[in-house]
Amino acid sequence: MPQRILQTVTRPCQLCLLVPLLACQSLRAGDLLIEVEGVQDRANLYLALVPADQQDWQPSLRELQGTETPLRLNDLPPGRYAVQVFQDSNGNGQLDLSPRGIPLEPVGFSGSPALFGGKPTPSESLFEHGYTDSIIGVRLIHPRKKKERVAPREAPGRPLK
Repeated sequence: MPQRILQTVTRPCQLCLLVPLLACQSLRAGDLLIEVEGVQDRANLYLALVPADQQDWQPSLRELQGTETPLRLNDLPPGRYAVQVFQDSNGNGQLDLSPRGIPLEPVGFSGSPALFGGKPTPSESLFEHGYTDSIIGVRLIHPRKKKERVAPREAPGRPLK
């Protein structure tokens, strides 16, 4: 009889221990790994993560810097996010822009949207992150080099005016 009571009490206690374990596992957030293509030198990579429904890239939820890829954000809760990555070629810690707002350093966004219309919004760069680890790719777009102006040469038999 005492053994039967012990079995009756032990089974519910086992379930009591199992339920919190399962609940904790479902609350676990996965890591986000960002593979960056187009890294040219050993300059720092800067990453900004924002919610996809945010209108602008500031303020960011998390920021990260490093030289090795993939970049890793640990324990990121499930949701819709957008990522911006840039390579700080001159070491000043910020993305340098021309007076017209064109990046002067390599920059890329999650989802690799076209940059013809300027910097994309977070909603144009969104991705879904779940409970497990996710891997996304970001391709850095390098700024165009300024074309060197070549002085006109004199054609044979024709003087320059």
